[in-house]
Amino acid sequence: MSLAKINKYAVSNTLNTERLVSLGRVAGTGGIYTPRLYFVMRGIIDIKRRKILKRLTRMSILKLSLRIASEGLRGDLPVRGEYQPESDFDLDATMDQLLEKYPTGIPALRRSDIVGIERRERKKNGVLILDASGSMVGERNINAALSAAVMAYSMRHDKFGVIAFNTKAFLIKGIKDELAIQDIMDKILDLEAVGYTNIEDALRMGALQLQSLKTRFKWAILLTDGAYNKGDDPRYLCRKFEKLHVLNLPGGKKWGERVCKDLARLGGGRYVVVRTYREVPRALMKILRTPW
Repeated sequence: MSLAKINKYAVSNTLNTERLVSLGRVAGTGGIYTPRLYFVMRGIIDIKRRKILKRLTRMSILKLSLRIASEGLRGDLPVRGEYQPESDFDLDATMDQLLEKYPTGIPALRRSDIVGIERRERKKNGVLILDASGSMVGERNINAALSAAVMAYSMRHDKFGVIAFNTKAFLIKGIKDELAIQDIMDKILDLEAVGYTNIEDALRMGALQLQSLKTRFKWAILLTDGAYNKGDDPRYLCRKFEKLHVLNLPGGKKWGERVCKDLARLGGGRYVVVRTYREVPRALMKILRTPW
């Protein structure tokens, strides 16, 4: 990597099959070294080696994202009903029910008088909107791919969409589409370097995706530094979201932070600042646990 920053062609000349096999062993551990090399070298190596390096990059990102997602992202939805000995109970609801049924006093407490709580998995319906603008070499690319993979693993039984944007928005996965995680990764890894940031177009596409779902329990998570330089001010689009959470990425400007704060506030969502890209996947995971 150090040599590639000085002379990519020198690295390209030595990146033979044997060295790619060594990279494969590194990729199998789920680190970020292979992805970093891929994004530096993909523009100058031949198609055959680029395909191999891309496959190793995908393997590395999926391995790392699975490790993060396996920590458990799904929240529980408490549902009140008849009490069972192995379940919890709602004390306040039980007292209200007793006072209503027995206004003059409780003759004897029966199990049917207790309001039980059954915990069910909460269905998730959301869209992940990834800023892929600016310098496409390095951390922002890896962050976009890793975040999408964490989302895909944690919501594989739910409805979710993935959108990436730079000068314009790109639909990586429609919210109703069936798409393998590997295919989602490939689409993100193929994004080209573009310097502009069009948050307006991304939010518009995200809102349209969510409108196709009938449930009101739907949300979006936007990852950006807020410093848009293409399209109009995106803050007017917040009213189109039930919940819009914002992860403020590092490396932006002060006015971009204000935009991020406003987007979260107007969208009724959470605002989270991450100081380094290493913090992004777990910050995303915290929001995914309780998006409501």
